[in-house]
Amino acid sequence: MCTLSYFLTDDGYELFFNRDEQKTREMAIAPSKHTGNAIYPIDPQGGGTWLGVSHWGQTLALLNDYQSVFDTTAVKHSRGLLIPHLLSNKTPVLAQLQNMDLSGYAPFKLCIFPDELSLNNNNVFFVRWDTKQLSDCQAEPLATSSSIELETVTQKRKQQFKQLIDLRHPASEQFLAFHYSKAEQGQYGVNMQREDAMTVSISHIKVGKTIRFNYFDKQSQL
Repeated sequence: MCTLSYFLTDDGYELFFNRDEQKTREMAIAPSKHTGNAIYPIDPQGGGTWLGVSHWGQTLALLNDYQSVFDTTAVKHSRGLLIPHLLSNKTPVLAQLQNMDLSGYAPFKLCIFPDELSLNNNNVFFVRWDTKQLSDCQAEPLATSSSIELETVTQKRKQQFKQLIDLRHPASEQFLAFHYSKAEQGQYGVNMQREDAMTVSISHIKVGKTIRFNYFDKQSQL
């Protein structure tokens, strides 16, 4: 239950991420520097994270894959532990993943934003793990995960994306307006509201000449 969007700039990129969780889940710890000077928030439940940026400007974002069928008893590791591990060194992320035993992880989609990314070097990588194989998937300006009604949720959020964002002239303000937007039927909104779950944080990472990680949650008046 998350939404990711991004756009490229002359000297880097900007990424936006809404994290949706059960209302009963403990609030995450705000982003700070960790091993290798990577910056990311921490989920107290699993001890990992869903989003992080390295000190050299590479960002990784993790979305759960709720639609893949898998044996839950085979899950041994939290998916959130992947990003801290992958950002702890400069070995290419795809090479690391291909050499890892991923069999103990539940299904996920990992979005990889290389440090050299820009308008002139636009190679963003999305990979999917379904507990059987690691495969490439198309990198799109908008990515959504949802545990319920994925097709409808995706369609509604794409409509809102098209209404609020001009991809010919993208700007931070447009993307923030999109990520803060709600819907009359709350479960379809990007800033999602359901009886049992809601958007608990909105992140904005900006990589260029410098690196910035802006983070908004209930404590910062999301």
